[in-house]
Amino acid sequence: MIAAGHLSADGRRQFSAEDLAVAAFKEFPDDFSLKGYSQFPDVNMVLTQLMGKKAPLLVRGWLEKTGTKQYQLTSKGLHDLSQLGDSAATVATVRLDREMEDGLGRLLTSTAYSLFKRDQSDRITFHQFCRFVGLSAADKWQRIAGKLSYLEYLVSEAMKLGEAGDGINVHHQKRNHIFTPDDLRTLGALHSFLKERFRHEMEEWKRNATA
Repeated sequence: MIAAGHLSADGRRQFSAEDLAVAAFKEFPDDFSLKGYSQFPDVNMVLTQLMGKKAPLLVRGWLEKTGTKQYQLTSKGLHDLSQLGDSAATVATVRLDREMEDGLGRLLTSTAYSLFKRDQSDRITFHQFCRFVGLSAADKWQRIAGKLSYLEYLVSEAMKLGEAGDGINVHHQKRNHIFTPDDLRTLGALHSFLKERFRHEMEEWKRNATA
C-alpha cells in the first residue's frame, strides 16, 4: 500500500504489477527481495497480492485493476493509506501552488466542512459560512463578489482533482493534512449546500451593500 502511495505521489496514477514490485522492494528490501538474491525484487510476492480470487489488495478495495496487469489506488485505498501516518504522507498525487494550497487548506479544515462531513450540516451557521468564504462585515460588495468567485474557482479545481481520483497533501496552520478524492468531492457537495442554505441571507446582504 505504501509503495502504491509513493508511485501515485510521483505522478504514476496507474502502474503495473512490476512497477509495484520494484517500488515495494525499494521501500522494504528485506521483505520484498528474491530469496537467495537480495539485490533483486521478488515479483511473485507482489503478484499474489494482486491476482487470483483472494488478491487481498483488490478484495479489500485498496487497488483496482485498470487493464492487463495495470492498477491504481482507489478512494478507499487513499483514505486508508492516509491513516497509516507519516509513512504514507506522500500519498498526494498532485502538487499545488502556494495560493491553491492555502485556499483549499482553509476550506478543508473549516468548521463548516467538519460539520458537513459528520452529517451535522444543520448546525452550520451563517457566521461559519462567512468564515468559510472569508467574508467580513466591512467588505464592499465588489470585494464580496470577488471572494465568492474565487471560492467557486477553488471548489471547481478541487472537484476536478477528486473526479480524476487524485488526492492532495497540504500544509496548513503548521500541520500537514492529507485529503482523499472523496474529501475533495465532498467539498463540492458542501459548497452547493451552503449556497442554497444561505441564499436569502446573501441576497439581502447584496441589496443592503449596493443600496
